[in-house]
Amino acid sequence: MKTEKQSAMMEHALQELFQRNNRSRSQLKPYVLALLTSHMIGMEPGFSYLKRLEEENITIRISAEEEVFRRFAKTELVKATGNDDWIPHTHLSDNIIQDLDAVLIPILSFSIVSDILSFNEQRPFVRLIIAALLSGKEVFGLKIGADPYHPLWTLEGLDKGTVSLKRKLNEHLLELKSLGIKLIDAGNTSEFRMRKALQKTVVTDETIRYIHQKNLSKLAVMNGTIITPLARDTAKELNIALIME
Repeated sequence: MKTEKQSAMMEHALQELFQRNNRSRSQLKPYVLALLTSHMIGMEPGFSYLKRLEEENITIRISAEEEVFRRFAKTELVKATGNDDWIPHTHLSDNIIQDLDAVLIPILSFSIVSDILSFNEQRPFVRLIIAALLSGKEVFGLKIGADPYHPLWTLEGLDKGTVSLKRKLNEHLLELKSLGIKLIDAGNTSEFRMRKALQKTVVTDETIRYIHQKNLSKLAVMNGTIITPLARDTAKELNIALIME
């Protein structure tokens, strides 16, 4: 009797934890880490984009390389981005990726583009970006700083380069896309607003096997939860009941 009671308590606790995690995930705002680099063009649009994201019910944390702080005072950066949640680039680690919904590169400088394409993991920002891509996290880049055909380049007088030079810069953008980096325009913030709404909890084969290891016989799942075909097969095989709530 005592064993059955302990099992029931364990099952109840696990179900509560599972449902609480589902609810908390759906209530969280999208969490985005913005990585700021210095560039000859696109700095102000990058700052303005971050400021607009702050108004979109999105949690933004910013990290900047030393060159950015050599050009701008911290107070200027806080005012320009509307954000005072900054983390030193030296404090970044691969572990931070686990809690992120996305990584944003507001300013695609020539150097960051080149280092990403050459997989220069000695540069902390590049290492984090590559790790995010390999972990299945979304990485966005504001393309204005690396798009030689953008109108801003003409306004800044940077449109006089050769056709070959412009073609090369554009090829780099295409290479970034091929790595999985999503290139966006300065007016597009909907990608981040919709990110949480599109996320769903997934029950996998591993989830079912974990339940089985705990000697539980059922799993309550909330409406909207995705159950993979393999998870359903495993649940049937191990006699785990999936109860929709």
